[in-house]
Amino acid sequence: MSEHRKDLWSRRWPVFLLGLGAASALWPWLGLPAAFASLIGVVALRRPDETQLPHARLWIAAGALASSVGVARFVVEKAMLGIVGGGRTAVEQRAVSRLRDVLFAEDAMRRAGWIDPDGDGVGSAAYLAELCGGLPQQGQPKQPAPVLECGELVDTPIGAAARSGPYLYTVCLPLAGGGWSARPGAPVDTEAAERRFVAYAWPEPGSPFSARFFIDEHDGIRVSDAAGAPTETAPPSCDAAFGDPPWPPWRDKKPRSGLPGVSAGASGGRPGVTPAP
Repeated sequence: MSEHRKDLWSRRWPVFLLGLGAASALWPWLGLPAAFASLIGVVALRRPDETQLPHARLWIAAGALASSVGVARFVVEKAMLGIVGGGRTAVEQRAVSRLRDVLFAEDAMRRAGWIDPDGDGVGSAAYLAELCGGLPQQGQPKQPAPVLECGELVDTPIGAAARSGPYLYTVCLPLAGGGWSARPGAPVDTEAAERRFVAYAWPEPGSPFSARFFIDEHDGIRVSDAAGAPTETAPPSCDAAFGDPPWPPWRDKKPRSGLPGVSAGASGGRPGVTPAP
């Protein structure tokens, strides 16, 4: 670079840094580029002569200070919100994953026929306590190992629930005579339970989460919460997702059409949206 160009740049770059720093204070997304430019400008470029630009050091210092404000605003208004939002998404994703673990466990029950009073080779769904290794409630023999790893179960107003981080989850089965229950010992309609069950996950009291999740036997996942909704920590009723309006699909998730362990000609196919019995 010629001496003339060096002198020209030496006169202009402090003004440029000040302008970029001031812009970053207004638009935080410019904070990191402004701070980087200030660092490069101070380290890599020669210090301008006072005769070339009056008070050049003050221009440079003001630009660096303004870019620091931009960086601080970026961290507080953008980066931290992204970190918090990412953590919330991860926790809620974990709750959905636990519901899918329940789905896979109930699929295994259907295939293996552990609960099969009518002897047709298609197993009925089990309560959460049964999946987790508790005492059998429907006349089946006790299994040597749990179908689902749940940890300690806690009692809730609707029945036994397992904990996954700040969320609780449980399983509801169709009852003889209609309705649903998540409480072991309730009389299950074992024929309907060959093709029907629902499960819910909801936040524990005192947690900062509000979304409640639902899954059915067809891997249809739904969510109750909209952004900014009040926190819901009470367990949902077993038919909560079928309310008016019904809970919307989670991330536009599409349900599967068939059920593992059920032949294509068997009854119990999915009629679009699962209705409450």
